[in-house]
Amino acid sequence: MDKELKFPEELSTNVERSFFYTIENNDIKSDNDLSFLIRIMFEFSDRKFYLFCLKSQGASSYVINAEQHGVINIKRTELQYYPHPKFDHDYIKINKTNPAWGWEEEVIKDSPEFIRCTLELTERWKRKLELKEALDNTTDSEANGSPIILKPSIFGIGIDLPKALKWFIQKYGKSPDY
Repeated sequence: MDKELKFPEELSTNVERSFFYTIENNDIKSDNDLSFLIRIMFEFSDRKFYLFCLKSQGASSYVINAEQHGVINIKRTELQYYPHPKFDHDYIKINKTNPAWGWEEEVIKDSPEFIRCTLELTERWKRKLELKEALDNTTDSEANGSPIILKPSIFGIGIDLPKALKWFIQKYGKSPDY
């Protein structure tokens, strides 16, 4: 059994690699869960995000609320998904009218149907997060900088007093005595 298995080249001429996240409806139970999802969607915007929820229940109120407020788009909704019989957090699309395998018939009979919703951040919300990140980076670099301002002023050098006070407290651990 030391032989290396090789994939027959004749079967495929094109291989495409992609990443996706499987999110179950009960994964989003709070505002913090939704905020975490939004942050992940922003950080990994090139990936797909699929929300699976029971057909009888639909998406959670947090997701619906985020869509109504223009944060998330439910880009596409697909029916006929069922939980994989052998793997947790995995769903398979099965044609109810014409299952391909015998085990698919058992899954249809024994498991509830799920819908798969493709989630995306809205363009407006992406821009908002990009702007917030850029402003945070600018504010951080200014806050950690020197209190001395090398911009044109009356004497050629200025001091930013609030920043100088913060710098003094950071450096010496106490505020100066006045």
